[in-house]
Amino acid sequence: GISLSHRITTAVSQLYEGTRRVIHGDFRHRIPVRAHDQLGELAESFNQMTGNLERLMVIEKEKERLETELEIAREVQAQLYPKEEPPRAGLQVTARCDPARMVSGDYYDYQALVQGKMVFAIGDISGKGISAALLMATLQAALRAQVSQSSSALCAPGDNTDLDPANVVSKLNQQIFAHTSPEKYATFFFALYDESNRSLIYTNAGHLSPLLFRDGSVAPLDSNGTVVGAFPFSKYGESSLTFQPGDLLVCYTDGITEPENAYGEMFGEERLIDLVHRNLQHDDHEIIRIILDAVRGWTGTPEL
Repeated sequence: GISLSHRITTAVSQLYEGTRRVIHGDFRHRIPVRAHDQLGELAESFNQMTGNLERLMVIEKEKERLETELEIAREVQAQLYPKEEPPRAGLQVTARCDPARMVSGDYYDYQALVQGKMVFAIGDISGKGISAALLMATLQAALRAQVSQSSSALCAPGDNTDLDPANVVSKLNQQIFAHTSPEKYATFFFALYDESNRSLIYTNAGHLSPLLFRDGSVAPLDSNGTVVGAFPFSKYGESSLTFQPGDLLVCYTDGITEPENAYGEMFGEERLIDLVHRNLQHDDHEIIRIILDAVRGWTGTPEL
């Protein structure tokens, strides 16, 4: 009886000491197992618990580190989007990007040039998350470099060959193909607008066709080639149109049209067109808000 009582009190004392150490954050403490009876099984269970807690703490710290890095990446990516007031070259540009996750593979940019001209672009990188965000940054840097180098050509009358959309997209395609893995690519729409004659010259490289709303009707823009970065020698064409006062051009990614509801039905282009038609009297910011609210209501989830 004395021996049994001593064993029980010793086991209880060791468990008490172990729980006190766990309370103070010492998850490495282990209770020595001296027998294979019920008291020994109790000690083994305690040791397994502390071992699991130790592993969970390591995982939690790694998760916190990754979340911190993702937050930094999100802030860096947010700085890549243009922040200044949209250029007023006879064309009002309003843009919004809500990442599906912390960072996004969707891309937009616009830049005012000389002589009342401006360029704007929208793209969608394959995949999501960090890898897509890195390719988005590569695409943005390559486009900005090309626009900066070629914009001086606009100062020479009649010499816009270096900045014509087909040429820009073709060079981007070669750069993205050369510096990214084979499975990475992007859909891309790039346009040059001239205020003097309200003309828009554009190249659509596999992106969802922007929608031109005019006088109660809607027309999708042309597609001029395949995606950017998939094939090194892809050829791209270009199309043109002339804006009229009151025209609305809606550029978007599949984050709007492809989200599904509980029954697996996609939001779709037809719903987008109908939604814009019914709200053309609102300003551009309100139209964007209405569309995003409608898509979130369609899916029932915050992630698009």
